Amino acid sequence: MGDIEEYIFDDDGNPILNCPNLPQEDQLFADEPDLKDIFHCKSDGYDVTLSLSKGYICWTNVNSAGKKKGKNKKGEDKNTVKLRDVFGITMKRKKASSEKEEGLCLGFTLHIADRFGPNTWVDKIVVFEHPSETLCTRYIRKTREYLDALQCRPRSVKLFLQTHAGSKTASALYKNKVLPLFQAADIDVDCIEVQHNEHIKQEMTHINLDDFDCIIAMGGDGTANKAADGLLTASQKYRGVDQKPGFTPVRARLPLGIIPCGSTNDICRSITGTEDVVTCTIHILMGWKSPVDICSAYSEDNFLQWSFNCQYGFAGNVLTFRKRYKKLGKRGLEAAFMKALTKAKLRPYKCDIEYIPSDLQIPPHRKNLPCYTGCDTCWKETVEDDNGVTEDLVQAFDPLSESNNSDTLVNLAELEETPWRTKKLDCLNIGLYTISGRSELAARGLSMYTHLNDGAAELVLIKDAPRKEFIRVLKRLTNGKEQFDFPFIEVLRVKEFKFRLRLPTGFQYKDRNFSELDYEINRQQKQMDSATKSMEILEIDDLIESDNDDQVDKSPSPSLNDSVHSKDSKRVNNNNKPAPFKKAKSVQHFDKKVLKRTSTETSIETFTTDDTDSDSDTEDSDSDMENGKEIVSVDSMGVRTVKSASAANQHLVGPAYRKTFAEEDRAKRQRKRQKKEDKKKAKEEQKMKSVWNMDNEICQEDTLHVKVHHGLLKIFGQGVSPSTIYSSPSLLCIARM
Repeated sequence: MGDIEEYIFDDDGNPILNCPNLPQEDQLFADEPDLKDIFHCKSDGYDVTLSLSKGYICWTNVNSAGKKKGKNKKGEDKNTVKLRDVFGITMKRKKASSEKEEGLCLGFTLHIADRFGPNTWVDKIVVFEHPSETLCTRYIRKTREYLDALQCRPRSVKLFLQTHAGSKTASALYKNKVLPLFQAADIDVDCIEVQHNEHIKQEMTHINLDDFDCIIAMGGDGTANKAADGLLTASQKYRGVDQKPGFTPVRARLPLGIIPCGSTNDICRSITGTEDVVTCTIHILMGWKSPVDICSAYSEDNFLQWSFNCQYGFAGNVLTFRKRYKKLGKRGLEAAFMKALTKAKLRPYKCDIEYIPSDLQIPPHRKNLPCYTGCDTCWKETVEDDNGVTEDLVQAFDPLSESNNSDTLVNLAELEETPWRTKKLDCLNIGLYTISGRSELAARGLSMYTHLNDGAAELVLIKDAPRKEFIRVLKRLTNGKEQFDFPFIEVLRVKEFKFRLRLPTGFQYKDRNFSELDYEINRQQKQMDSATKSMEILEIDDLIESDNDDQVDKSPSPSLNDSVHSKDSKRVNNNNKPAPFKKAKSVQHFDKKVLKRTSTETSIETFTTDDTDSDSDTEDSDSDMENGKEIVSVDSMGVRTVKSASAANQHLVGPAYRKTFAEEDRAKRQRKRQKKEDKKKAKEEQKMKSVWNMDNEICQEDTLHVKVHHGLLKIFGQGVSPSTIYSSPSLLCIARM
């Protein structure tokens, strides 16, 4: 809690002086008298003073000569602790002989948050011994009243424990280090062990957010991401917000705490600067939290998840191989790293990128400075209602402006101003970072200039480059040099981003000289030629139908007996034709011929005009039926009949049409050969794809739409200290390259 304003205002707007030097919790106890008593600490007598009005507790050691000890170089008493730095006070008792009985009172224990390093905090314990339980109870009660007045501290938490994270020591860490700190702070913990991958999501679906003060994820990045995703999803559901593309989200109702104990703890490192379990627990107990940007990810019209960092290409391959080498433990990361760097696996990926640049411009004095504690670039606006709807900084997307093809006659982007920018690239790796992504590999972060709470994300595009140049980029992550000072790297600040993998149309994996441009030109030329032929045949077809209709209209309609008589006469002599059905001149021109019409979407049609050619027509029809085509015939009465191959094949039943053993073997070999060819083609197509690494979790999507939301989630942590000492990377393969 910070200091209050110097003045407050009444209903008329007149300023009133309001104790400018005292915090708000100290004003509640301004009339509280101080407690002074003598306690023993480390076998010495101490005068202990508890002052709620001034917000501190101090103890002074007095020797037999009456001289006070415990002065530092500046003359200040070093045995004075502010009550705001105390997170717990407990009674110290002697071990009882039975479980039902309470041991004798030995005094009380004070738990203090003490800074141990730039980003590290420890639990400092001070024990004041006194045999009077009544006296110790009075100090404990007064101290807890002061601590309860601090509104920022949680009192009831929901903790998700991932027992299989990292080296599988999460249960021991929770029992020996985390739980005692929560008990000292008198916090109720509802701990649930994660059983499967969707366990957190299922629990957060039915949770009542009003029963807890914060949500805690104890595990790696995967557990932290699932807890953040479940918390934000539950918050949207609580406020009745439907998660669909273009929706405006509400802020998370509860803050999120992360206790790192996994194989990768990049999220916790980026927000707290360390992965120490005790430090992160103390951040939760003290209520130190910071707003953090987060992204919502979609695939087409489906909402996928909430995420902090997204990477595609090389980082996705490393994560894929790391899952394969999971049994190697921490050495699996090095093996996966070297596997992804081989010449066979390191390749560029063709992609189309659209993005909206960020409106926020970083000041020149902050352009090349990382985000540290107290960063003036991160937005510090106060929000009266934490559950209020956030304001979108992105305009509504117009689907008409999405087309950027050069084949269109009108360029819509020129007619209407659009915030979207488009790029077509071949990239080795694509990274979108809302947090710096500090890890064992990159101590300063995958994007060291990314801010936690500025409403924008860093889009890092590593374009196609030689392998040795890409290795130089990886080495820059381990030292203090400029990370992206390469001509093939482009860094953009965006607030919305779209990705689409560009696979070649009509891909032929056997043809190594395949050209997508030549393929498209030939395909369009064939379509134009087939369309021209179809139009010519359609004109001839219309002419035939018109002549037949005129001839039929002029002739009298035959009776039923006449039609039967004509059919009988045709069996005797096919040349004797009835007079009313004499063929027109336009039809005689196509006599004894078969016209086949071919197009991209229509099948072959056969026109017969003479009964004398019935044998040849039957042979053509049978061959067309075998090829899966439709047959259209015109009989002597001018009636058109359509025969489909599927209908005709239904009559080919019986022993006379059963396939021979040789034909069955031939078909079996053909299916086996086709299956083998499809498998090879799928394998070649898979080489053109990678996976998304979303907070060290695999996401297999070829299209992705990501939107950055400013300060949507509060996470316990104070940022990275400017005096942080960076250690050398743990991966030996980087130094040896």
